[in-house]
Amino acid sequence: MTIKESIETSSPVVDGASEWPSPTLAWYTVFVLFLAYTFSYVDRVILTILVEPIQRDLGINDSQIALLHGLAFVIFYVGLGVVLGYAADRKNRKCIIVISIITWSLMTAFCGLAKSFGQLFVARAGVGIGEAGLSPAGYSLLGDYFPPHKRGLALGVYTAAIVFGGGVALIIGGLVVQAVSANPTINIPIIGATRSWQAVFFIVGLPGILVGLLAMTLKEPVRRTGESVVTSKHPRVPFLVQFKRHKSSYLLHILGFSMLSVPFNVTLLWGRPFLSRTMGLTPSQGAYTLGLIMMIFCTAGILSGSALSDRLLKKGHIDATVRVGLIAAIGLVVPLALFPFMTTITPACIVLAMILYFGSFAFGAAPAALQFITQNENRAVMTSLYLLGVSFIGLTAGPTLTGVFTDYVFKDKELIGYSAAIVSISAALLAATAFFFLLPRFRKAANQESRSLD
Repeated sequence: MTIKESIETSSPVVDGASEWPSPTLAWYTVFVLFLAYTFSYVDRVILTILVEPIQRDLGINDSQIALLHGLAFVIFYVGLGVVLGYAADRKNRKCIIVISIITWSLMTAFCGLAKSFGQLFVARAGVGIGEAGLSPAGYSLLGDYFPPHKRGLALGVYTAAIVFGGGVALIIGGLVVQAVSANPTINIPIIGATRSWQAVFFIVGLPGILVGLLAMTLKEPVRRTGESVVTSKHPRVPFLVQFKRHKSSYLLHILGFSMLSVPFNVTLLWGRPFLSRTMGLTPSQGAYTLGLIMMIFCTAGILSGSALSDRLLKKGHIDATVRVGLIAAIGLVVPLALFPFMTTITPACIVLAMILYFGSFAFGAAPAALQFITQNENRAVMTSLYLLGVSFIGLTAGPTLTGVFTDYVFKDKELIGYSAAIVSISAALLAATAFFFLLPRFRKAANQESRSLD
């Protein structure tokens, strides 16, 4: 079978009842997708450890760094995410995932060839093009491997790769920067003289190709809606019909979780520079510190939030996923308010741990919530729209606005903590408001979808 034929072959369609896939196969799929998502986040956030040398060599400011971190990545990521989400609802999801992994890995390596802001911007856009296909297809795939009452934890483990990968990126980046700091220019065969920060992109990008090959071992499960297998007897619901059916729920969900992602992304980009500018840590020391905090407390946050969502669901709270989002938004306010006033490393680490714990608490529940109010044939597209909001607001607008405040309002790089607090607290309060209004609407939508499958 050719690659084209494989892509055009969707999941098998069967009539009647069907057993769920074996737990071994289901959790193997989680493992492979977790590994892929980890590598995607390593490639996505490695830029944060390289801020100072990139600024020095390319002559750019904090606002431009934020554009490389956010806008350059999402400029194609969001549009292609919707297109590839549409494809994932109809075509072979495994092949979309494999091609995506190999593409972003190669484009990360190409970042190491950049000699100017414009070239690095284009290469970062290429990383976004590659990563656009992973999550819509991945979330859809896992939704067909796990029954609803077990789905929250599975999606939480997969989504934990975001924070695990971010922590790994910071630690690996710190190690590499420390190793090559004595030699700012390195001679690489064929490529020639390369700045040390450019070499980091080669080191973290190229191994991802092996992950792409591993993803070829995944299996396509049958497609399901709720507990039922999607068969030829199930009429396909057009996406616009699905969206209009629960319009207010979808919009409030996207707004709430997008705003909730701002504190995490602001901390991910500016937390390490804050530790260097305010605490006097070297870039490597700041990377190790923030990386370890992320790996421990973000992972704990996302898994405990997902487990709480499953527990509340078993108790009959159909709005469990939204409740977890509201808890996270409220829990963020106090540590975010304390953040800019930290002047010594120990209390700063405690506050950062609280921010990252609550900042990641609800992001296993976020995609799970969509699956409760969206039929199978529209889940990947709906997930891509959710990711579009998170990317534009959380990954782009939040960190960029923080850089703008620092460059043009405070005009002092050492006041990055105040910029981060202003942007992040505002976003957390807006998220809490959105979740408050979403709760009754989500309950109504989830009950409607449940009845439509009876």
